[in-house]
Amino acid sequence: MGEQKRTGPRRVGMIRRHWREWLSEDTTAPLPGYLCEQCLDAPAVVLVPAPGGGEMGLCQACQQHQAAARAEGA
Repeated sequence: MGEQKRTGPRRVGMIRRHWREWLSEDTTAPLPGYLCEQCLDAPAVVLVPAPGGGEMGLCQACQQHQAAARAEGA
């Protein structure tokens, strides 16, 4: 029988670390046609996974706020 590939805590930790780094990057170029779906006031600079599935755009201020909130919770 073949070995099954396991997704253990180490793999999950690597994914979380990758997302934290990605969310904390300083990206300032706006995405054409996207508004921030959190504050609805600024152009989106990054797409992140949406709570209901798919993806949503965030402006730089909301991206930094979300990254800080995740860092406090982690």
